[in-house]
Formats: sequence, structure tokens, C-alpha cells
Amino acid sequence: MLPKKWVPIWRVGGTADDTLFGWVREHVANDKHVYILDAGTLQVHAFNAQTSQYAWSAGSKGSGPGQLARPVDIALTPQREVGVLDPGNGRISIFDTGGRYLRSIVTPTASLANTLCFLIDGTALLSTYNDEAKVVRVNAQGKELAKWKFPWPVKAGTGEFIHSVNIIRGGNPDRCVYGTTFGFGLFSIDDKGALLRFPFVEQVTMPTFRQERQSNGGVATYLDKGDNAARGGSRSGDTIVVSFAGSQMSRVLDLYKNDGTYIASWPGPPEDRIFYINGRVYGLSTDATQKLRVWADTADTTRVLTEMGFRQPRSIKRPVTPRANTTARRPKPVLPPPPTSR
Repeated sequence: MLPKKWVPIWRVGGTADDTLFGWVREHVANDKHVYILDAGTLQVHAFNAQTSQYAWSAGSKGSGPGQLARPVDIALTPQREVGVLDPGNGRISIFDTGGRYLRSIVTPTASLANTLCFLIDGTALLSTYNDEAKVVRVNAQGKELAKWKFPWPVKAGTGEFIHSVNIIRGGNPDRCVYGTTFGFGLFSIDDKGALLRFPFVEQVTMPTFRQERQSNGGVATYLDKGDNAARGGSRSGDTIVVSFAGSQMSRVLDLYKNDGTYIASWPGPPEDRIFYINGRVYGLSTDATQKLRVWADTADTTRVLTEMGFRQPRSIKRPVTPRANTTARRPKPVLPPPPTSR
């Protein structure tokens, strides 16, 4: 477990007379902006990632061009455009970096989808509620190109959330990475269509269920015990940061390489979403007052991982701050074996 200290860097909204959002459903970020998908106001809001300055809003309720009905996810295209998955209208609406509506990808798959990710060729991957087509690839015209099943066996009759997936956001558009729940692991699909899967370091028992007969004669199924759900994460270079929820691993971030090699773990931020850009990990959350808060870690993540021997994006160049009372570069630390438990 590597040390990490989180500090708040900015916040917006949240007062009685300054409620910016209706319901923050998802976010996505790059080095310029934090984009908020507001399922309450049916809009996308953009803020400067460093200063919190409001940039623009786009969208409104309806089915016309640029309008939204039931948006559930947001993602960036390789051209840094903003795509919004809208099952209510059965399409993906795409806006430019200034909030201007550009085009839509209309596809029946969108009506069943819950996450969105774009690959380098402009095609989109949609995760769905269909067990036989857990992830579907569509082109710019909405045509289905390929389908993939959930890559781990799931006992028949278990709830849909057991084999649901969360997108690992950010990173290079050469692949889309998914975090699965309850002790399965990660899997990725690259731009060539290859699926790679690997388990989490901590393998946990599958959740158990109990059933109760209802007064109307029906049977209700409840989750009796569950643990260790991957709730998302972020990716940069060849490093994947996975954010976990659960009774054992609440607010813990695990670091992996793209091939599944375990790197280390961090204590997570006091927030429910993370993103990783320019060598830093940021945490983002809203509370009951719909106040947006952004935290950052105080460490130079790129430098730490490079010293540990892991490749980072060459385009990122950050000034080096000399450590107090030191003149020599410390040697690379020897990595311990992956833990079997926390």
C-alpha cells in the first residue's frame, strides 16, 4: 500500500441559492475540462479542470437534434468531442469541445446500453443488459460490427448486477477497459477486437442470495452478502487505476498494467469517482446538495510509477521538484509480491 495524501483543489455549487445540478449521473475529464452529465437537467456542463471556471452547457429535454431524453453515460471521442449515451432516444449524441451539437449515432443497441466508450477509429463500444451481447461495437452509422459475451461464467438465475460492468475511463483510445463486480476482474477490448481478461488480485467469494416468498405468491430474491465491487476507475499510458467499493475495500485504488500485472495500491480519495490525467489522480463527487467537489493527490504519480519501472506517456512532461535535503536520485524500489488480503 503506497502512501497518498488527498487535498481539495476546488468546488462549485451546493448552496441554497447556487444549485447547479439536478442529478450528476456521470463525468469524464481531460487536461482541459471536466464534463458533467446531469440527468436531472438533461444537460452536459463543462468546467475548466484546473480552475473550476464554468465553460458551457449543452442539451435540453426532447428528441430533436442535440436534445436528451434519458442520458446515462458520457465519453470522449479520439477527437476530444463529447459523446452522450441516451437510451431514451436510442442514440449517441455528440457535441464539440465548445458544446455545439454535431451529430448522432442512432442504433437499437443504445436503447439497452448503460456505458459508452470510443475507440481510435471512431467506433463505439456499448455495454448492455443483454447476457448474449454484453458489449457491442457499432460504427458511425449505428451498424453493429461485433459482440462479446461476459468473459466469466455466472451462475444461472443470479441478478443482473452480478455481471454488470463499469467503464475504466480515460487513457489511450486503443482499447476500452471494463471493471466487473464481486471478485471477477478486469477485461479490455482493443481496436482490433481482441478481448483480454485478468482477475483482481484479491479474489473473493461470490455473493450469496436469499429468497423470500411474498404475500402475493411471488418470490423475491435479495443480496445476502456481497463484497468488492469495482465501481470504475481511470487509465493513462499503460497504467489502470481501479476504484473499489465494498465492506473490505472501500476507498481503495488498485493499480494494474494493461496486461493485468499488479503494481500497487493506494488509499482512495473521499469521493466516488476518479480520473487520471497529466500525472495526477483526481477525485470527483457530488453530495445531497449537488455540490461538485474535486480533490487531487499531492504526489507526482507519473514520477512515482516511472521510478517503479512502469512506462508512462512520453507527451507528459512535468517539472521536477527537488526533495528537501537530498541531492541524489533514490534507487528504484523493489516491488513486494501481490498481497493475498488487505
